[in-house]
Amino acid sequence: GAVLERFHEEGYEIEIVGHSLGAGVATLLALLMFRRRPSMSIHVYGYAPPACVCEVLAEKTFPPKGERKRKAPNNPVPRKGVKEAMLGPSRRHSAIVPGKGGVNVLNIVLGDDAVPRASTRNILAIAREIVARQGEWKPAMRRELEDVQRRALGLWAPMTRATHWNRVARLTTGNPADYYTKDSGEGLKVAASEEDIKGTSPLLVPPGEIVHIYSKNGQRMASLVNHRWPGFRQVEVSRHMFRDHSKDAIMSALRDTLAVRQCQRATPRWMDAPPIGPVLCAVCGYSVAWASSSDNPLEQSRELRHCYACGRIVCVGCSSNRMTLPEFGINSLVRVCEHCYVNSAGKFRFGEKGCLPKQQ
Repeated sequence: GAVLERFHEEGYEIEIVGHSLGAGVATLLALLMFRRRPSMSIHVYGYAPPACVCEVLAEKTFPPKGERKRKAPNNPVPRKGVKEAMLGPSRRHSAIVPGKGGVNVLNIVLGDDAVPRASTRNILAIAREIVARQGEWKPAMRRELEDVQRRALGLWAPMTRATHWNRVARLTTGNPADYYTKDSGEGLKVAASEEDIKGTSPLLVPPGEIVHIYSKNGQRMASLVNHRWPGFRQVEVSRHMFRDHSKDAIMSALRDTLAVRQCQRATPRWMDAPPIGPVLCAVCGYSVAWASSSDNPLEQSRELRHCYACGRIVCVGCSSNRMTLPEFGINSLVRVCEHCYVNSAGKFRFGEKGCLPKQQ
């Protein structure tokens, strides 16, 4: 802190950058330094920050209401301001008052990242929900363990589309309700009520203005939000909740977001899975879970994949290829179905790092 104060006295502008815990420490350091020296102007840029400040402090780390028009969570960051929103706040719209100093925080959160949502209240709330719904998930987990044991007894024989289809036809009609009997729910006990959870500790939230990056039909979008957004009031359980916290994933998402805004072409709408019955692959026509060890209908939701090029539902076996889709602003290697992979040969040449436009 003393070193930064000296730089401030020499006329330097203070900017602190951090990722994860470093982003939280950067915010707290800036607030402590501003408390000692109210004349200091400090800008903090964070990636995947934790929930580390109370709501009162969070309000002091971004422009007051009315100074900047705030976008609703589902509305994208304006195209003209996307680079400014991701690379740094405008000096004209800031929590810093000219001549008086202040702290301005801009953070980036990718998708379902668990760290910005991992406050004590949110963790206790999801633990309470798990306990309350154990009658739903315990039978499914028990059935999956039985399926794994059955396959182990068969020396882990390779799964094929035909054998999976015949086995499912013998066991169930396709309705998840017919597959297993609902458990009584006894076993785990809830230790705290909702009122107890709220009184356990003060609500901690991620600080500052937040550029939230999310996916829509495979393309990266961005919205400008803050700690009031309801999406930060619960832990989103998904397969990406920990991967979205990595620095590589965040930087790749930033590049794809900028590329999507430059190409201005939307990907095809992703197909919705049927609510009841088998989910079939659009390429081979078999269940998307044919390669899974378990016959649990819930396994379909985990094995379901979409082709980024055409938006159809495909199985793992029919979507093993990866390629970039620069016409949609997708520069990362993404999953495509066999049809799109073969049909792209006329448009692209393939290399080790994916799909590149043909040179004229």
